[in-house]
Amino acid sequence: MPPTDAPTPSVTTAPRESSSRRDPRWLFVLAALLLIARIAAQVVESRRPVADVAAEAQDLVRWRTPAQGAAEAKALAKPVLYDFTAEWCPPCQRMKAELFSNPQSAQVLEQMVVPVRVMDRSREDGQNIAVVDSLQRFYRVDAFPTLVVAWPEREEYQSTSGYMGAEGTLQWIGQSAMKVRPGLSVPVRP
Repeated sequence: MPPTDAPTPSVTTAPRESSSRRDPRWLFVLAALLLIARIAAQVVESRRPVADVAAEAQDLVRWRTPAQGAAEAKALAKPVLYDFTAEWCPPCQRMKAELFSNPQSAQVLEQMVVPVRVMDRSREDGQNIAVVDSLQRFYRVDAFPTLVVAWPEREEYQSTSGYMGAEGTLQWIGQSAMKVRPGLSVPVRP
């Protein structure tokens, strides 16, 4: 027998209980707006020229000229640190702001080496003075910043290009100062 048409059961839903809590959509919108504002602020800060940051920082290292540095290094029996730098160089400006403007770092630096700043002006002036060109050729400087630690009147030296952060740079300078010191053998760590 064919089934008889039975009435289709109707589905009824119970009325939705209203919540005493409101839908916090406005909180999500507010959080999204704050996140966007935070990201925008970081983008603006990251685009701020490093030169502006470095200009605000006071360089605490007492830099010598190449002639002064060589004479003082000989008299004090200390190695020379040549800082080959340029005004237009962002990593150079960052190193100035983070390392050379830090009182403790500047003091440690002055105790380890005789600091000599070698400022490249070829982009600004079209050429460098003779002593800058001579030092750049001798130490094979082809990038900025380049740091060279050398003992006066010796051809051996240690060199690095780029900026490895304040702590890494200070550590490199200390290790290099020991390596170029005549008559001292420094054990190499594995």
